[in-house]
Amino acid sequence: MNLSAQVYYSNYDLDAKNNNITNSQLLIQENKVEDFGFRLDLSKTVSEDINFNSGYQFNDVGVTNFEDVINPNYTSLVKEIIRTHALFGEIEWYSPSRETYIRLGSRISYFGKLSEFLIEPRFTINYKFLDYFRLEVLGELKSQSITQIIDLQQDFFGIEKRRWQLANGNDVPLITSEQASVGLSYNQNNLLVSVEGYYKGVNNITARSQGFQNQFQFTNDTGYYIVKGIDFLINKRFSDFSTWLSYTYSKNDYNFNEINNSESFPNTIDLRHVVNSSFTYNGEKLKIGIGFNWHSGRPFTAPLELQIDSNSAIEYNTPNSSRLDDYFRTDISAIYKLKLSKGVNAEVGASIWNIFNQTNIINRFYTFNSDDAIVEINNKSLTFTPNLSFRVNF
Repeated sequence: MNLSAQVYYSNYDLDAKNNNITNSQLLIQENKVEDFGFRLDLSKTVSEDINFNSGYQFNDVGVTNFEDVINPNYTSLVKEIIRTHALFGEIEWYSPSRETYIRLGSRISYFGKLSEFLIEPRFTINYKFLDYFRLEVLGELKSQSITQIIDLQQDFFGIEKRRWQLANGNDVPLITSEQASVGLSYNQNNLLVSVEGYYKGVNNITARSQGFQNQFQFTNDTGYYIVKGIDFLINKRFSDFSTWLSYTYSKNDYNFNEINNSESFPNTIDLRHVVNSSFTYNGEKLKIGIGFNWHSGRPFTAPLELQIDSNSAIEYNTPNSSRLDDYFRTDISAIYKLKLSKGVNAEVGASIWNIFNQTNIINRFYTFNSDDAIVEINNKSLTFTPNLSFRVNF
């Protein structure tokens, strides 16, 4: 029997200051997260084929939001705390041939502030057959008591708009999720081929956490999103070279209680097709890699017309019914090792991001200019970007 204990503490602090000289207004905001925890783990080998793991975990998460405004004068300080107690346990079983592995477990959590119990089972089944094939089935339920909300676009010029906030059981509910996957792989002679289908549902998300930049930008609502997809990967290794190619197809849709009349629509980060590939050389002194990245365009919401209505508001089309152009980027990097003296080694590294200087638009939204006309705002990724590094190890 093995017994171990762990105590940990983490801290996150965001300080923001916005000085509006025109209106003589000063806005100061602070978002602070403190996470204190204690974990006790107990493991026991029941037999050669069976292991048992269990434990207890305590978390104390506090979030402080401070806001101070001058002209008009206003000060707000709010601190919220959620204490969570959790018991967890799992049992692992190996077949005598070691070709089958099963893990069954569950976690029982109590969220003190919310007076809410959650039971979160999980399982893993791994089965090897015909020497080179492996089947894996996974499933679990999870929860999260903290989430990020996104302030309005004009706050701090859009530089930093995310703020952590604890669940309160009302407008910010406890986030829960369920996910499952089935994967099949083949591995022989340095060739790996795998395919995996998956499902994931995330419940009780808030509209303010999704970064809408359309007609729902100022809407408070709760809902969920569901992702269904399939991943394909092929990797071949030979001598000092390795190459791999992956493809992902996924469908990610929102569904809110009131937004869009409760009808589903594409997630803001829905990428239906994603292709990545790379080729690497790993020599004794020299390493070189080149990678290709492509995905279909992400959704955005276009206006019905590039003109305002009588209420000086933008009339939008169906949410996320338009898509940006496809994204494509090629990167290359190299590292060369040097021996400067006895016990002193060095590495010279160089890389180029977006070697073909491709212009990629990664986000698009609409707003008003100083003449109250609708303008299109495009956020673009980095173009040709070289990097150089030098490291000494001794």
